[in-house]
Amino acid sequence: MINAYLKLVLKAPAVFLIILLLISIGLCLGIRNVRFDHSIEAFMPKDDPKYIEYEDSKKIFGDNSRFLIMAVSHDNLWSVPAFEAFNRFLVDIEAYKDVNKTKAVKQLERFNTLLEKPNIRFSDLTAAFENNPAFVRLLKRKASAHVKQKPTLAPRDVNRLKNAVRQNFELRQKEMIDSILSPFTSNDITGKNDVLETYHLLGENDQGERIIPRTRQGVAEFKNRLTRNPAFKQGIYAVDPKTGEITDFAVIVKFAKSEGRPELVGEIVRIAKFHNQQEHLKIIMSGVPYISRQFNTYMENDLYRTIPIVLMVVTLIFFLNFKSIRGVILPLATLGMAEIWTLGLMGHLGYPITAIGITLPPLLISVGSSYAIHVLNQYYADFNLISPQAKRQGLKTVMSHITLTVALAGLTTAAAFLTLLSSQVSAIQEWAVFSAVGILFAVFIAITLIPSALAYLPHRYRSRLISRKQAPKATLVDRLLAATAKGALLHYKKVYAVVFIVILVSIAGMTKLRVNTEFLHYFKKTDPTRQSAEAIGDKFGGGWGFNIIIDSKETNGVKTPQFLKSIESLRNWLVAEENADLNIGRTDAFTDFIKRMHMAMNNGDRNYFKIPDDRVTILDYLEIYSGEDENSDGVYDDFESFVDIFYQKTNVLARLTRKATERLGTTEIKCIMDRVETHLEETLPEAYTFTVTGYPAINVRLAHYVVMGQLTGLALSLIFVVGVIIVLFRKLTAGPLALIDMGVTILINFGVMGWFGIDLDMVTSVIATITIGIGVDDTIHFLNTYRVYKPEFINVPDTIEKTMFVSGKAILFTSMALIFGFFSQVTSNFLPIVLFSLLISLTMINTTIGSILLIPAAIRFTGIELDRPNKIFRHYREKV
Repeated sequence: MINAYLKLVLKAPAVFLIILLLISIGLCLGIRNVRFDHSIEAFMPKDDPKYIEYEDSKKIFGDNSRFLIMAVSHDNLWSVPAFEAFNRFLVDIEAYKDVNKTKAVKQLERFNTLLEKPNIRFSDLTAAFENNPAFVRLLKRKASAHVKQKPTLAPRDVNRLKNAVRQNFELRQKEMIDSILSPFTSNDITGKNDVLETYHLLGENDQGERIIPRTRQGVAEFKNRLTRNPAFKQGIYAVDPKTGEITDFAVIVKFAKSEGRPELVGEIVRIAKFHNQQEHLKIIMSGVPYISRQFNTYMENDLYRTIPIVLMVVTLIFFLNFKSIRGVILPLATLGMAEIWTLGLMGHLGYPITAIGITLPPLLISVGSSYAIHVLNQYYADFNLISPQAKRQGLKTVMSHITLTVALAGLTTAAAFLTLLSSQVSAIQEWAVFSAVGILFAVFIAITLIPSALAYLPHRYRSRLISRKQAPKATLVDRLLAATAKGALLHYKKVYAVVFIVILVSIAGMTKLRVNTEFLHYFKKTDPTRQSAEAIGDKFGGGWGFNIIIDSKETNGVKTPQFLKSIESLRNWLVAEENADLNIGRTDAFTDFIKRMHMAMNNGDRNYFKIPDDRVTILDYLEIYSGEDENSDGVYDDFESFVDIFYQKTNVLARLTRKATERLGTTEIKCIMDRVETHLEETLPEAYTFTVTGYPAINVRLAHYVVMGQLTGLALSLIFVVGVIIVLFRKLTAGPLALIDMGVTILINFGVMGWFGIDLDMVTSVIATITIGIGVDDTIHFLNTYRVYKPEFINVPDTIEKTMFVSGKAILFTSMALIFGFFSQVTSNFLPIVLFSLLISLTMINTTIGSILLIPAAIRFTGIELDRPNKIFRHYREKV
């Protein structure tokens, strides 16, 4: 079939070139729809019991394990200017919470009308809205310094401002913020005249604006109100551990929904940057939404930065190999089209680029270049068999062997990648599909574009490699391959003695391998995102956490002192010094409200910041408590994150931070949650049940799927590859021969990871599959070429030397493209991507050594005989 297709291509090469061009244009349009996503929803199988449990808990208590948290400080925090600056910062964020839609529409219409005036200046815009300082600050955030200084705004400036304000208007309309918790927005409880009331720490005027203290006495009174509630410490303010002085105010943003959240987080980041620069506030930001946003930003930047580097590297490899213009242009066009087709298809179908998907572009460039190199290398190897007068027939003759080999190798590689469909992680499944599709695209383009182009190009050999007698010169690569062949043939026993030692060392390293799917470890230790997360953990007890849901099994069961004291006992155990290895910096629960009520009803005496001993008191407190219930569900808004509408279940949020260890990855979190579950099983009254869930719990579950997917995919890949090799070469012994190269390489990879403490994560988990997929390419190329040339030579050594010159050279140069292509990713912002590039480069070096050293040594050692080639290969050999 491949031979018939090649014949068809060479019969009408112009038609196929036009078809390739049209497909490229059509799919290129889809690239603009490509988006980035690394949320947990992009990875977890939706039918997983733990995931369903997590989603159910969010419906009851909200997504309070994923929040945006900021630490805000000032050189003179307890001053009126600092308070005013902090309030302006809050006002800018609150603009996205409670939106007066009618007022917002009128504001937008007025702004657009002003922009239509001729010779408008930026200062005219700010002057027109001087009564709306928040909108003026928005304009200043959106306009560049250059635009602000222009005498008049150019049409391009007007359009940019108009679009920026319109997009901001649309973002506000979504009302994604559920609550904003800070010293200026928090409520406390007071007890007077047998009534428990909530009051704002800062009062409001008739317009609903906060009344900022303007005097030293007013600031002192606010500080007294803030520190009166023990639950506020490390909750909405941080203190210096040495002096006990308040150093930072917290701003905690909880989101009502996830749709559009990355865009809103990006806007809050810009607001923080603006107030850092203009208001002299020092703002540190963290939390899962912020880390997710940074992750997406870094992925996008990585993609735009690494692809040009990879292209430059493979271009250099093409030139070193072929030393001709066509030897550079044709392979570049092949891999360029494969890249466009794959990413364009993803965009058209609506699939995002995930944390693992970021490896797709360099993978396709590197692997796609290998097929082009093999096809073009065969053309130059059999150059003299092509007559200028019958060039198309000559191309068909010399290309029939390599196109079939490339097609078989590509199909096997794609099938090896598709074995990852056995993983239950949806992002890995998507990677498997699109990597396989990309490989097939690269094969199809290589066996279509190159023969079609060569049919029209002059039949000319590379001039730099031709001597006066028109005999190809022996290059350094030729001499290296000849030496390798000789070493494999003469010292094959020593070769495998060394391999045996390496395998033992690698197996020892594999026992040290750890799994980690926590996304914060993707950032380097020196990265500001990671440093901010650690700083927030130290100040506020953690920027993320897991939920412990306790079910009393009866309506209003949460209101009993026995139940509430069980919760307090759990909270005390979680943060106790003797349990520092739990790395829980703070807990939040419904009991804080009950304790504060008890304290308020006893004249603010801190000795009463505890759970009352009788149920009647608790019921009385809840009866006389006057809080807000905006959605009228029977639960006060302040309680909604901690109790259900039946007061049957309660949620304890345990924030994670570094206390007893520098490392807080998936393995450590699993140990923490296992200990918590064991403690609850041993101490919780039998009438109650519990569930441990939340974002960290889902990460732990994700790690399980990564490991199981790795084992399943690896086993399926190896079985499939062995089967293909056995069928292709019609020898049972050919299967184990193919495993030598890939098996040793995989063992070395996992051994290196274990010895050097490199985690098995979402990115590194696919290395083994890539190794098999690419390794089988080299194996098929070498063994198939060996089988083609074997009838031509009397003995094995001569056949291996000839195979080395043809197939070994192509393998070497394709491996160089792969090695240096992947190695270029060491410039990534992500630590796992850097490690992935180093590991995959090492893996490619090992597969190359395996193909040109271990396989020849194995042939010499075993004396294996492969079946005679089929009709196509026999015909090709006769022509040779």
